[in-house]
Amino acid sequence: MRPGVGSATPFAESSPASSTAVSVILVGGGKAQLSKPAVARDLYVSPQFAQRRARAEASGVPWFVVSGRWGLLHPDDLLAPYSFSFAQQSLNYRRAWGRFVAEQLCLFSSVGRGDVVEICAGAAYTSALTAPIGYLGALIRRETAGASDSGDEPR
Repeated sequence: MRPGVGSATPFAESSPASSTAVSVILVGGGKAQLSKPAVARDLYVSPQFAQRRARAEASGVPWFVVSGRWGLLHPDDLLAPYSFSFAQQSLNYRRAWGRFVAEQLCLFSSVGRGDVVEICAGAAYTSALTAPIGYLGALIRRETAGASDSGDEPR
C-alpha cells in the first residue's frame, strides 16, 4: 500500500459507467507498426490504435501508450519497431508487467485514490492492469466503444 492511501482494501471497484472525470488514459499498442523508429504515438499504425489515440488526444487529459515489451510509454518516447507477443507470455510475466506499469504510472502521473484510469486496450492488457491500478486506489474505466481485440493486440 502506498503511504497516504488509507484503505485496507487492495482493489478498487471498476466502474465502466462512472461519472467521475478520467485522470489518465492508457492506450494499448499493437502488432501493426511502422518499419522504422518513431515516437510511440506514431509507431503503431492500426486503425484501432489511430482511433484510440485520436480519442485520447481529444480528451485533453494525459495519456500514455502501454507496450507489452516496454511498459508505459509517453507518446513522445522514441522506439524502434519490435516483435513481441504479450498474450504468449507467462501469467507471472503478465502479472509483473501490470505491477511495473502501475508503478510507472505513479511516477509519471501521480495516480492514486479517487483518480480514474481509462484503459483503451485489449483484454490481455486490461486484465494485467486492473488489479495493480486498483491497488493504488484508482478506479478503472474500460473503453466501451470499439473495444474489439481484432488484430490490434497485444505487443
